[in-house]
Amino acid sequence: MKEIRENLEILKKEANNMEENSTLLKLINVIDLLTEKVEEVIVNQEAMEENIRFMDTDLSGIQEELFEEVSLEDLEEIEDEYEEVNCKHCNNPIFIEKSALTNNEDITCPYCKENILK
Repeated sequence: MKEIRENLEILKKEANNMEENSTLLKLINVIDLLTEKVEEVIVNQEAMEENIRFMDTDLSGIQEELFEEVSLEDLEEIEDEYEEVNCKHCNNPIFIEKSALTNNEDITCPYCKENILK
């Protein structure tokens, strides 16, 4: 872009020395405007690339948290802590902590909003 700007300045100086320079000056102005727009596009592209890199880094962290490896022992512990219960009203399966089943009388179904135990 620097080279284009330098060449435009040379053309402007030469056009000022010519007799019929209005057309050439108009062309030079158009090229100058195009050069400015290209520079804006380059700056915007660099900003978008940087934003994409940041989003990629953030997404990688989220993926690591979501898809971290779970051992079979961990899965068994999770299975031992939860029990599958079908709602008596809508018959949808719901996984509930065993301690919640023994301690609570009111557990609301997320589907039909009724008490699943009554």
